[in-house]
Amino acid sequence: MATIEEAIVTRMLATAAITTLIGSGSAARLYPLVIPQTAALPAIAYQKISSPKEQAHTGPSHLCRSRFQFTCDAETYASAKALATAVKQCWDSYRGTITLDTANSVRIDGCAIDNESDSSLERGALVAPVVRIDVLIWHYE
Repeated sequence: MATIEEAIVTRMLATAAITTLIGSGSAARLYPLVIPQTAALPAIAYQKISSPKEQAHTGPSHLCRSRFQFTCDAETYASAKALATAVKQCWDSYRGTITLDTANSVRIDGCAIDNESDSSLERGALVAPVVRIDVLIWHYE
């Protein structure tokens, strides 16, 4: 069974505006949860913040409203903002089916950018700018 996390990776690595900045394929700098301290920048980390399930009168509907946070980390503030813009363009108002292979796909009924915040992370002796994007994704499990 396909997961929403697999679908997120598939869509982001199929988005040229993102792969131009973080690379593609197995060399892409797209990480679950945290960006390793030794990773080249720019890079993106993704994590599921919440995933409440929608209920129907007849029981589970299998529709989820998941909140994902994307942390866009770069060497400069301008680079972090450019990466955040690419992430927002990838997900804002997206709706469709993401095919992972011939037997697995994930249906997404809608996406919305819910929040954007600027911050910084310590990376050794440096402080790197980050932009965090929260995206609501309505999908089926």
